[in-house]
Amino acid sequence: MKPEILSTAIETLMDLFFRKDNGTDFLALRTTELYISDLDLLGDTNAVASEIERQRAYALVPKLRLFDNKSADEIEAVLHWSGYTEAEIIASEKVFQEWKRKQL
Repeated sequence: MKPEILSTAIETLMDLFFRKDNGTDFLALRTTELYISDLDLLGDTNAVASEIERQRAYALVPKLRLFDNKSADEIEAVLHWSGYTEAEIIASEKVFQEWKRKQL
C-alpha cells in the first residue's frame, strides 16, 4: 500500500471496526479484505506496525490476523520490539470490545 494512504486506511479500519453502531462489521471485514488483496495493505508490515503504533490502533492486529496470520505475527513482532507485549495487544482488543458493547 502506498505510504500516503496507509494512515487513512488504518484510521478507516479502526472507525469501521469500533464505531458506535454495530452494523459496520460486515463493511469493516469487506474493506479490510479489499485493502489487503487489492491495495496490498500488508505488503510492508513494518510500515503498518509503525502506523498502528502511531495511531495506538493495537486492537486492529487481531482483525488483520483473520486475513493473514503471518503478517499479523510480523506486526506483533515489530510492536513487541517497540515495547509492547502480545498480552498488551490482546488486552487492547478486549478493552475495545468492552467499549463497543457499552456504546449500544
